[in-house]
Amino acid sequence: MDGFESKPGETTLILGYWSQLELFIAWDYSKHTTRLGNSVSLQIREQPLHDAVIQGIATYPKETGEIVIVFGKERSVTYLKHYEAIHKGEYNYESTDQKNYIDLLEDDIGSRRYSLTSYGADYSVQSVVQQIVAKIIYVPDFQRQFVWSREESSRFIESLLLGFPVPGVFLAHDTSGKLLIVDGQQRLLSLFYFYSGVLRGEKFSLRGVASDLEGKTYAALSYDDKSTLDNQIIHATIVKPDNPVEDREGIYLLFERLNTGGAKLTGQEIRSSLYYGAFNDYLNQVVTHEVWTNIFGFTNDRFKSQELILRFLAFYFGLASYEVPMSRFLNDFMSSNRNFEIHSQEQINALLLPTLTLVNDALGRRAFRLGGGINAAVFDSAMVGLALRLQSDRLNPGQVREAYNALLLDEAYLNAVRTGTAHKASVEARMQAATHYFAQDIYSPTLL
Repeated sequence: MDGFESKPGETTLILGYWSQLELFIAWDYSKHTTRLGNSVSLQIREQPLHDAVIQGIATYPKETGEIVIVFGKERSVTYLKHYEAIHKGEYNYESTDQKNYIDLLEDDIGSRRYSLTSYGADYSVQSVVQQIVAKIIYVPDFQRQFVWSREESSRFIESLLLGFPVPGVFLAHDTSGKLLIVDGQQRLLSLFYFYSGVLRGEKFSLRGVASDLEGKTYAALSYDDKSTLDNQIIHATIVKPDNPVEDREGIYLLFERLNTGGAKLTGQEIRSSLYYGAFNDYLNQVVTHEVWTNIFGFTNDRFKSQELILRFLAFYFGLASYEVPMSRFLNDFMSSNRNFEIHSQEQINALLLPTLTLVNDALGRRAFRLGGGINAAVFDSAMVGLALRLQSDRLNPGQVREAYNALLLDEAYLNAVRTGTAHKASVEARMQAATHYFAQDIYSPTLL
């Protein structure tokens, strides 16, 4: 269904579907304008009920001319909360779905201890800028999405010009020798942009500062002010893992806990910074591929799409070694395959793209959505189950559709994708269920 009518009419009947096909709540705008009307005897076709479970929503016309709309549980609640905005065209289910990546990613960090060495270092402002230009202090592309306003950057630079102390920054040693910005990105980039003279494509002149500095670019500063700024000290705490392989998780957690600039970094944003390389570039390319955007649309989801792909690949190649926390499992896979050291790009392409193409042909935009949102646990398990089948046999879109529909009616599977999804038992249960359903030639008699 593309949308709702702008004003509910007398021929519109809305149904709410709840668990186990047992209880219905229905209301008809011709009779109930301010309260719900219960209709326990209403007869609904079976297929739309199944579709509502899987897609979150289904619709069909009745012989009387009424339009029946059947909601899954979560969509029913959403409709009740937002029905006025929905009928005014002010509420976008699709954009809400794209933001609702269920289960990305909240799990226990475990009881592991880390061995990290830290030491202090003082850098002149001029030295900091030079090291950013030389990419010794490394700023990933996504972190260049600068969030400070010009006024905030100007006041930070003014503090340095006035000789005030400023907060220190945290840097982490990468295995390649680069220094990654753990905390302090906005401050360091403010300096970089001021020295370059350009911020967001416009001339970077100071704004909202002392009158003698107002409107000044770096080039326009007096000799004394330039010298003062160039030689001001930025204190850095530099962290280095004692064992780069075993303690790489510690740097990840340090990023997670210390980064205070703007919105908290997502897990995959941190991985993109720590494990940059050919594999990370590949993940960024896949999410712009036509088959991916056909299913998920074009999204600015802060690398959550990349994390979905990483989850699939990590489980496909390494399910037998899975242990909680899942974040460590994903970190290990991405770090060890940073430049396709273990699994080549050709191998991954041959696995991933045919599986996504078949999903797109069979399910389109309703794939991996449970109750409206994209469910990461449905994604990783359904993709693994289907990919395993495709290694030994071919399936057509109709077969995939039947297997997928049957899978999403399996209560044990649904439990494994709704709660505790990072727990080892839940991971094993959903992977086994998905592998089973996609391995069958006849899937579910109720759907044939």
